[in-house]
Amino acid sequence: MHGTRRRPWRRPARTSAAFLAATALGFGLSPALATPAAAAAPTAVSVPGTFNSEIGCAGDWSTDCSQAQLTARTDGSGAWSKTFTLPAGDYAYKAAINKSWAENYGAKAQHFGADIPLRIPAGGRSVTFVYDPVTHWITDDINSKIVTASGSFQSEIGCSADWAPNCLKSWLQDIDGDGIYTWSTEAIPAGTYATKAAIGQSWDESYGQGGSPSGADIAFTVPETGSTVDFRYNSTTHVLSVQTEEPAGPAPGGTLGALYTPDQTTFRIWSPDNSQVSVTVGGQTHTMRPADVHGYTDVYQAVVPGNLKNQPYQFRVGNNSVRDPYARMVKPGTTEGVVVDAEAVQPTGGWAPRPAITKREDAVIYEMSVRNFTIDPSSGVDSAKRGKFAGLTQTGTTHNGAKTGIDHLKELGVTHVQLMPSYDFNSTVPNWGYDPLNFNVPEEQFSQFTSPEDRVREFKDMVNEYHKNGIRVLMDVVYNHTAGKGVLQDITGKYYHERELSGTGNSIDDSNPMVSRMILDSLEYWVRNYNIDGFRFDLMGVHQYKNVDQWAKHLQTTFPDRTLQIHGEPWSGGVDDPQQADKVRYGTTPALAGGHVGVFNGTFRDAVKGGTRDQVLGYMGGSSSSSAASVALGTRGSPLAVKSTSPLSDPWAAAFAYDPEQSINYVSAHDDLNLWDKITYSGVTGSRAAQMHRLGTGIVLTSQGIPFFYEGDEFQHSKVVDGDYETAKNSYEAGDDVNAIQWGEKTANAATFRYYKDAIALRKSTPALRLGSWDAVKAQMSTTIDGSVIVSAISSNTAAPTSHDTIVVHNPTSSAYVVNLPSGTWKKVLDTNGAANATGNTADSLAVTVFKKG
Repeated sequence: MHGTRRRPWRRPARTSAAFLAATALGFGLSPALATPAAAAAPTAVSVPGTFNSEIGCAGDWSTDCSQAQLTARTDGSGAWSKTFTLPAGDYAYKAAINKSWAENYGAKAQHFGADIPLRIPAGGRSVTFVYDPVTHWITDDINSKIVTASGSFQSEIGCSADWAPNCLKSWLQDIDGDGIYTWSTEAIPAGTYATKAAIGQSWDESYGQGGSPSGADIAFTVPETGSTVDFRYNSTTHVLSVQTEEPAGPAPGGTLGALYTPDQTTFRIWSPDNSQVSVTVGGQTHTMRPADVHGYTDVYQAVVPGNLKNQPYQFRVGNNSVRDPYARMVKPGTTEGVVVDAEAVQPTGGWAPRPAITKREDAVIYEMSVRNFTIDPSSGVDSAKRGKFAGLTQTGTTHNGAKTGIDHLKELGVTHVQLMPSYDFNSTVPNWGYDPLNFNVPEEQFSQFTSPEDRVREFKDMVNEYHKNGIRVLMDVVYNHTAGKGVLQDITGKYYHERELSGTGNSIDDSNPMVSRMILDSLEYWVRNYNIDGFRFDLMGVHQYKNVDQWAKHLQTTFPDRTLQIHGEPWSGGVDDPQQADKVRYGTTPALAGGHVGVFNGTFRDAVKGGTRDQVLGYMGGSSSSSAASVALGTRGSPLAVKSTSPLSDPWAAAFAYDPEQSINYVSAHDDLNLWDKITYSGVTGSRAAQMHRLGTGIVLTSQGIPFFYEGDEFQHSKVVDGDYETAKNSYEAGDDVNAIQWGEKTANAATFRYYKDAIALRKSTPALRLGSWDAVKAQMSTTIDGSVIVSAISSNTAAPTSHDTIVVHNPTSSAYVVNLPSGTWKKVLDTNGAANATGNTADSLAVTVFKKG
C-alpha cells in the first residue's frame, strides 16, 4: 500500500450524547451504552413500563412507583423478583436501579438497552419478573423460562436445602435469547451429586436424564474443590447437561487460541474489559476463567476434555460472539474457529531442505498474487488448480512452447517469491485481499479443499515444492489493519488506534503489549508451522519501530539457521501521525539493523521512475540530470552518511541504510502503475519504451541492496484494458482481464524476458553487485556523476578494495557514453539487449552497461 485506500470503507454512524440523554427519559429508550464498570449493589430495583398504570402507579414508565418495585430475595442469590397480575395486552418494560433512569437495563442485559416487549394473553395472567444484579439480566416467565438446577448440591452453595427449585443460587440464564440457559460455579465441593432442571421455581415442570419430564436424576462428579461446573439447559430438547473442569490455576505455556491435544483442547482469549467469557464447542458452552499464562495478561481459559479435532468452536465475550484472533482454521463466513492440529500436518513426503542463501543481498524477490499467476488458461496449469496454492508449483506447464508457472520462475532465476495476502481475508476474489479477517488461516478461496487438514497441507505443499525447486517463500502480511473494526472490536477496542493511520478506518494499535504479542505470535507461527522464509509488511509505518525490532530479533534468534527476509513499507496510509518519530520510517530504519529489517526504497524508486501514478518520468525517462544524485545514492544502497544504529532526526532521510540489505530496490509493485504502464502512460511507446523499461529494471538489478520486481514485469505485462489507466493505477479489485498474467506476453516480449533473465544471472554471478555491508560499500565502491551518467567502479575483493573489477554505467541520455576503464582486460557483459561478450568501452544510450575485468 502506498498511501492509498484499498477499498471504500464506511464508518458506522455515531449517536450523539444529546440524543442518548433525551431518549433515556422518554418511552423509546436509548441504544446500548457501556455497562458501569463497578456498579454498587442496588438498594432498589423496579420494572418501569407501559403496564405500570395497570398495577396502580400514577403513570407508566415510573421508576419510583412503589407498586413497580421488585423484592430482594432471601435465598442468598442476590436476585430481585416479584409477581404481578396483568390484564391482556401488549406491553414493554425495563429494569431501573435505585428508582432512577441513571442506571437501567433492557433487552439482553444491555445498559440503556432496548425495551423488552411483553404480550399478556387473553384473560390476563400473573407474571414473575426476575433481575440479577451481577449479569444485569432482567426477564419474565413469559418471555423466558425461570430455570434452576435443583439437586443434592444446593445446600453446599448456600441454599437453605437441597432439591430446592425456588433457590436462585443455581439460576440458569439465557441472556442472548437463543434458548440455551447456562450457569457456572466453582462453589460446589469435590464429590458426586445429582440434579434436574426445574422450571418456574417449582416441581410442576422438571426434566431429568435425556430431557425426560420428571425423569431420572442426572449424576455428575466434581473432581476437586474449586473445579468449574457448567450447567446447560436446552429449552427445545429439555436436556440439562453438566460439565466439570479442573481449576484453572497457573496455566501451562503456549500461546492463545485453541491449543489441541488428543486428550483435551485448551481455549484461551485475551479479554481485558469483560470477564463474561465463554467458548462453545461440541454443543457445550464452557465458562472461561482467568488464567496465568506467562508473557500474557488478561487471559481467559477453558480446558475441555476429549478429542475435539476438527470441531468448530465459538468464543463469546459479554453478549457478543467473537472470532478467535489466534484461530488456526475457521469456518468460512463465520466467527467460528475450528480446532486443528496444524503442527502435526506434514507436507506430502515430508519437509525438504530450504534453499541455501549466504546473505540477504543475494536475494532477488518476485512479487506475485496466488490468483493472478495461474488463473488464466494460458498458464497451462490444470483447471482445478488455477488460482490455487497448488497451481503455483505445478511443473511442466508451457504456453506456445514457453515455460510458465514455477518453471518460468526457475528459468528467470529469482530466489524468493513474495505472495500477496494469502491468509484469510474478507473480500471475494478477484481481489488482492488486503482486508484480513484471520491472521493465521490460509485463505480458503486459494484452496482446492474444504477439510481443515487438507487446506493446511496444501499450503505446506506449496511452500515445500518451492523449496524443492530452489525458491524461498515470503508472505505479504497485513497486521496494520483489519477488514473492519467489527473483526476484533467486540473483544476489546484496545486492538485499534484512536487515530486512523492506515487509510482504511481501522488501524491496529501495536503499542498495546498484547496486540504486539499477537503479531509476534502470528509471525512465529507461520515460520515454525508453515516453514515461511520471511515477510513483507504492508504499511509497516503504522507500527512502532521498537516493536518491529523486537519481532524481527525474536524471529532471527529463534530461527538462526533460516536467514529470514523481513521488510516493509516505511509509511502509513497517507495520514499525519503525531507519533511519527516512534514509527517505522527511513529515519528509524538504522535502529532495525539488528533484526535485519529492510524497507522499500521509495525515494530511489521515484528518482528512477518518476511518480507512481503521474506522467512525469524520472531518471529513466531521458537525459535530465536533476535526479542523478538521488539515483547514484540508491545504486550504493542508500547508505548512512555516518554508520550508526541510532534513529535519524529526519524521518524521510534518503541516506538511511546501516547495511545494504535494508534497501529494497524496485520500480514496480502491485500498487499504482506497474513499470510498463507507467512508461506508456507517460507517452512513450514502441522500441524506446521497451528500452526504457530495461533501463529502469537494469538499475535495480545492478544496485547494492535487494532487488524486487512485480509479476509480469519481466515480459511487459500491462494492466491497461481498453485504454483504462485509472483502473490500472489501483487495480486491487479489478477483474482477471486486468490483473491476471497473460502468458502469451512472454513470447510476444521475449527480448524483455531475456534481458531480465540475463541481468539476474549476471547479478548472481558478480559479487561486486551484492556487497554485504556499509563498510564494503564505502571502501569498495566509487561512484561518480558525469552530467546525467552515473559510473560506479566496484571491487569484489575486500583485501584490495580499490582494485575495481566491475564497472556499472547508468546512461539515461540519447547518446552513447565512452567510459574510462582502468588498466587491464575488460569485457562488456551486459548492455541494452541483455548478456553481452564484447570488447570496447562504450556504454549504450538509455541503458545500463556492465563491464567486468577478466
